[in-house]
Amino acid sequence: MVRGEQEENVMKILYISPSPPPPIPGTDGLFTEIGYLEKSFKGKNIALSPFRSIPPIFPVNLYGIQHLPFIGKLDREVDLHHVFFPHLVDFRILRSLSKPVIFSLTSGVISETLPRSAVPFHIVVSSKQEADILQTKGHELVRIIRPGIDYARIDSSPYTGPHDEFVLLFGSAPWVKSQFASKGFDLVLEAMVHLPKIRLICLWRGTLYHEWCEKVSSAGLSNRVEIIREKGDISRILSRCHAAVVLASKADLVKSYPNSLMEALVAGKPVLISRAIPMSYYVEKNGCGIVVESLATYGLISAISELQNRYSIFKSAADLVGRCDFSCRRMVEEYRRTYEELTEQEDKKSGNIKIG
Repeated sequence: MVRGEQEENVMKILYISPSPPPPIPGTDGLFTEIGYLEKSFKGKNIALSPFRSIPPIFPVNLYGIQHLPFIGKLDREVDLHHVFFPHLVDFRILRSLSKPVIFSLTSGVISETLPRSAVPFHIVVSSKQEADILQTKGHELVRIIRPGIDYARIDSSPYTGPHDEFVLLFGSAPWVKSQFASKGFDLVLEAMVHLPKIRLICLWRGTLYHEWCEKVSSAGLSNRVEIIREKGDISRILSRCHAAVVLASKADLVKSYPNSLMEALVAGKPVLISRAIPMSYYVEKNGCGIVVESLATYGLISAISELQNRYSIFKSAADLVGRCDFSCRRMVEEYRRTYEELTEQEDKKSGNIKIG
């Protein structure tokens, strides 16, 4: 329920995030999204992991086990639970809950690793493609809600730098060394060697900063790659860019709708995106950027060149869609309707009559 309605009618939601918030507030797209919901509902937040990352030997389904001593109290205090996680997991901590559970899959769905319908949660995904995959695996309780951002803080402004350069904003920095390859960072450096007029601005909100600096230096690109490590004015950053890029070899490596790409489209900047990321189907349908089918040097060079050569066409499409489709208010309203429907169903089951 959005602000402006009577306080007593606001639903109480327990938001369960994958990990604690980032050290620098506002630098993680998922926590920004959760923050919009917490402001609109009487939300509480707990993290499945007490750390920003967990050793891979720790069983995933045991994440959140530290909350067992008091999860029952939280369950009694809220109307429902809303879990955010990259992939579907039957977390043991959720088995003791009596209130409805909504499970938002924050990354793209991979059919090969998806379990058949064994988790009786209401699942939220961001695209029809993901919903179709889930339903083929027997998951019937699936809803489509596209993420949203606060576009009021983002200006749509033209590129303000030298006319002989083409500047790309590169988001979703690696968290582990293997992601230099799987998120296309090594690939972009290779492409830039062949494209001398390309410059790169990287939003580096994670780890491995020194390793990335070494890679950039070894490629001889230090004068063409800028790294931003702190939270900044995204409008000002985007005004210095022509387009934004997020790449991934698999759907579960990044958010299904990366915030940096949504922000770019709201600012009227086209995007370059991997087919593995669900947002690619939106980009393809609306013609607001280029979809890279696989992570290969020649394919990326070709895609960047096409983005440059047909830039006015892609920018015009970006100008049309951004502020229409990525409103955080729209996202909150769609979740509100989902929350109300599930709590009403729960009231009917228990025989309770509830107002609000």
